[in-house]
Amino acid sequence: MRTVFFLTLILSINAQEIAHWRPAGANGISLEITPPTRDYFSRSAHILTIAKQPAPNRFLVLEFLDQGYGLITLSPGVPETHQWGPARVNSGRVRRAVFKFDGPNPAKIRIEGLAHLRAAILTNDQPKLEPAPLVDPAIKFTRHGERVSSVPGDANTPKDIELALAGIRNQAPLLRALGFNGVETYVRWGYVERQRGVYDWTFYDAILNEIEKHGLQWFPMLLAGSGYALPAWLHDGPESFGFQCLEHGVVHDTQSIFHPFQTEYASKFIAAFGERYRNRKSLLGIRLGPSGDYGEAQYPARGPGYGFRQHHTHIGYWAGDPLARQDFRRYLKEQYKDLDSLNKAWETTHTSFDEIQTFLPDTAITRRKRIDFANWYTGAMSDWCEKWALWSRAALPNTQIHQSSGGWGPIPIGTDYSYQARSMAKVKGGIRLTNESDDFADNFTITRMASSAARFYGIELGYEPGGFGSMRGVMARLYNAVTTGAVHLFYYLGNLTANDQAIDAWRKHGHMLDMRAKPIIDVAAFYPDTAIKLDDEVVRYRWASTFFTVGRTLREELDFDYASEQMIADGALARYKVLLFLWGAVTEKATLEKIDQWVRNGGILVYCPRNRGNPVTVEGDSTISNRWLAGDTGKGKVFAYGGEVIPARAFSEYIHSLVLNTPGIHPRIQAAMKMKKPDTVYWSVLDNGKLALLNFSSRPATVRLASGKVILIPPHEPHIE
Repeated sequence: MRTVFFLTLILSINAQEIAHWRPAGANGISLEITPPTRDYFSRSAHILTIAKQPAPNRFLVLEFLDQGYGLITLSPGVPETHQWGPARVNSGRVRRAVFKFDGPNPAKIRIEGLAHLRAAILTNDQPKLEPAPLVDPAIKFTRHGERVSSVPGDANTPKDIELALAGIRNQAPLLRALGFNGVETYVRWGYVERQRGVYDWTFYDAILNEIEKHGLQWFPMLLAGSGYALPAWLHDGPESFGFQCLEHGVVHDTQSIFHPFQTEYASKFIAAFGERYRNRKSLLGIRLGPSGDYGEAQYPARGPGYGFRQHHTHIGYWAGDPLARQDFRRYLKEQYKDLDSLNKAWETTHTSFDEIQTFLPDTAITRRKRIDFANWYTGAMSDWCEKWALWSRAALPNTQIHQSSGGWGPIPIGTDYSYQARSMAKVKGGIRLTNESDDFADNFTITRMASSAARFYGIELGYEPGGFGSMRGVMARLYNAVTTGAVHLFYYLGNLTANDQAIDAWRKHGHMLDMRAKPIIDVAAFYPDTAIKLDDEVVRYRWASTFFTVGRTLREELDFDYASEQMIADGALARYKVLLFLWGAVTEKATLEKIDQWVRNGGILVYCPRNRGNPVTVEGDSTISNRWLAGDTGKGKVFAYGGEVIPARAFSEYIHSLVLNTPGIHPRIQAAMKMKKPDTVYWSVLDNGKLALLNFSSRPATVRLASGKVILIPPHEPHIE
């Protein structure tokens, strides 16, 4: 039985959901057209109401004119295996997308991602099933880059391979059409070593074969220690040894990096992957998943446990197990020549290293004790991630390798961006930031430490959103990649398809990736590593962080880097004319001495004593800053800003004036700082001669360049001059 519902009969339009709707014709075809919404957070939709409920197990066939790009989705949805041809790839043909319902048909179906609908057909007879055609990409890129997106190619169990393959079949044609060249799926250790000592790559062979059918390449993420990547024989066996929460004593499914067995199985897993796939030309690169909830280079934070079950997890300290305590004691023995030296630094009376336990940092009495714990905690994760990088390079000598650098810098997460950048330089790899949000200023403040370190240490850079993304986030992240010279840009496909504006914006501006370049930057903000270790207020609470708050406002005035203490030790200050202390005045003596030397050689330093006092060492020595206050600065200058830093507008305007009038500032930077623009327009001067602008506002922005040229930038769009 076949029932055809023509749209004038079946469409039910909710005025709150669809602002404008009109019947129209195209190429002689009668169509119902839903224009896209202008709201970044809602969507236009056809609402199909089925008045008479037919028998179950019906097929819904949507006839449509394939104009534009998108992904047709239904609500309520159906599994990927019950969808055929949902990708719109601008073929210009009348096509059909087919959806199969198991069980009773819903009374109302919301159809999103489809503008030109001709007819909807409900039928018991299986219609002809046609995948979306493969078309030439809408954007022709001329420079090498890794433009990667997700597909539903990661099944909950290896038995669900057909579900994974269907997800690739349904969505890969759209990725190809939009100019993406890479598809990411997870490679879980538990899927390939289901029986101990026996590797079975059948699941991932099928995944890669399906990707290759669509002319795309594979950029998998290797996962071994995360809870949901474990094989049953480990999780249920005596060798499972998860991280233990130091605060609550609960054990997490993600395996502890302090257990020697993890080194054995992780290295073997990586070697086996390399042996299987290193010669496949369709392997675009790999991403490392050494730890964390989702394979990030960090400790557990908020993710799932084994089998994606709900589990005890939070941002905290995962160092409560006996092997972690043992490793902490080993570290302390290396740091201190004897127990008396440790007791003096900690103001304790330990009689043996063996009685020392891991502890919650807030309980530390002295600064040095808390810093020792933080250095060990982050250092252990950094060392573990470096091992993964070295194993991967040995297994895949000619493959691009990215470390997964997550979080935004708080010590409990355990990510040291500077160390990871230095580490990946050893294997000529890169890092992919996994934490971008939908807001450009926030993206800048939380990713700039990693991007500054990546450029300084000469490694490749990539970006990934932390989840939700609207059109404005898609454009902000594109701009961030272009203006930091990133070779790798990842979107979850939903970032592009789950709103009505992002795909058109990507088609309009995606080519800017070919114009990506490193920024020309003369100003750095001191990244207060030591202060972060001593006080959670600095960055732990992301939106309440004064450091980030000042950074977001300052970015409206100029482009700047972060300079970490490790970067300063390695000579990074030679790259900058001006160094700013935004928040956090306590640092290691060696760092303060390096800054003093840079000032005496002609550098300009600005700090803000009203917030946390003058710069001092961990031990409280203010000798260097006292010399600065007395005017003893050599060839350089030190300015103590007398006002409050919060609100940050006055401080940012002060810095704008100071930098603009500083001798030696690059003339193109000076010219950019002289432009007339709204605060919501950001700029970067690139070393390829371009000026990159972003209007991160819901209103058009008028910009008058120093040359007098006037530019009008649409809402939430980039512009390259």
